[in-house]
Amino acid sequence: MGALNILYDSESYCVAEFAGSGGIELVDKLGRRSGFLEGQVAARFRLNMARLCSGDPGEEAVNEFLCGYEALLTNSIHLH
Repeated sequence: MGALNILYDSESYCVAEFAGSGGIELVDKLGRRSGFLEGQVAARFRLNMARLCSGDPGEEAVNEFLCGYEALLTNSIHLH
């Protein structure tokens, strides 16, 4: 299994990339949901995230961007 790289982490969201698989996991910490992005969706996410981050955005701007992907977060997270 490849390395896990944390691309972004805030109180609201975490974005992790699975090296070697090309997949990205997006976690909504407050909503306790996650989703795995792969293929064209992951490629578009990377491109848009890179564009956003090239302008040195604040946490609020990044969280707002990530909020646009919430419809893809279909896995519930349960804490034990």
